[in-house]
Amino acid sequence: MARLSGEMGSDMLDRRRRSRTREGECFMAEPKITRLELVVFEHEVRDMGTDYNGFNQVYEAGSVHKERPSIFRVHTDAGITGEYLAGPVGRAAPHLDMVAGYLIGKNPFERERVYNDLKRGLRHTDRTAIGMVDVALWDFAGKALSVPIYKLLGGYRTALPAYASTYHGDENGGLGTPEAFADFADQCRSLGYPAFKIHGWGNAPIAREVANVREVGRRVGGDMDLMIDPACEYETWADAVKIGRACDEQGFFWLEDPYMDGGVSMFAHRKLRQTIKTPILQTEHIFGLESHVDFIVNEGTDFVRAGVYEDGGITGAMKVAHAAEG
Repeated sequence: MARLSGEMGSDMLDRRRRSRTREGECFMAEPKITRLELVVFEHEVRDMGTDYNGFNQVYEAGSVHKERPSIFRVHTDAGITGEYLAGPVGRAAPHLDMVAGYLIGKNPFERERVYNDLKRGLRHTDRTAIGMVDVALWDFAGKALSVPIYKLLGGYRTALPAYASTYHGDENGGLGTPEAFADFADQCRSLGYPAFKIHGWGNAPIAREVANVREVGRRVGGDMDLMIDPACEYETWADAVKIGRACDEQGFFWLEDPYMDGGVSMFAHRKLRQTIKTPILQTEHIFGLESHVDFIVNEGTDFVRAGVYEDGGITGAMKVAHAAEG
């Protein structure tokens, strides 16, 4: 995102700090949120379509997938604007009416207060509006203090490990067979990726999914960490067990979101953990700190996943990270 120059942000805040005095004391004038804005734009992704249910994105030669993302902006009287890439406009816009009346006039530095107020105020919704607001407030703080957000969080690393993650399997000549997935994994290995995650087919026979795990494992398993994310496609516990046992054979690093429950059942995933050896990765599709802790203490997952959209922005994601660390 574009960033105001450090000199501009610092000068503005310095002027505001000196703006009020009383009986020889200096008072810092608090910045206030003055306006919210949602900027919508469009772009196209070529050779991209959807599979049988219209949700999973897959390779489709000649197809054009149109997207309408949005940018959420929090304007302040300090002349500094906090921004967040808010995703599809249909997902972001409904939340603005719910939070606008609360946010106007608030101090944009008070992220923890805003997080807690919205957590209660949006308790009848999925609370994803918290993340939209929180990231924009962190962006404001980074610009105001001329410090990258990762440094505000105490970050020190200059590089992070990454894994290659596929689109879903297709029937269009892209990732259409287990061999095609294995070829792609081999290509990613040659590019230097240390790990590879499979997104299989939607609505496919489980035998095909098992064959995919085995073929990719046979080809690159000795050199890469391997993961599979069925994206909640499997209809039964039995299918998840079959995939889990294939992952056990090939030494997979994790199995993620196998069931059509939407990734929310602590009991179902605890039962799977007791049956297979491959670690489970859950909590992408639950919301907030408390639900994550519930999953952990009820043994519903091995790895914990957090996201700024689902879990209350950077503030919420850091709370989840610290809980998992503990």
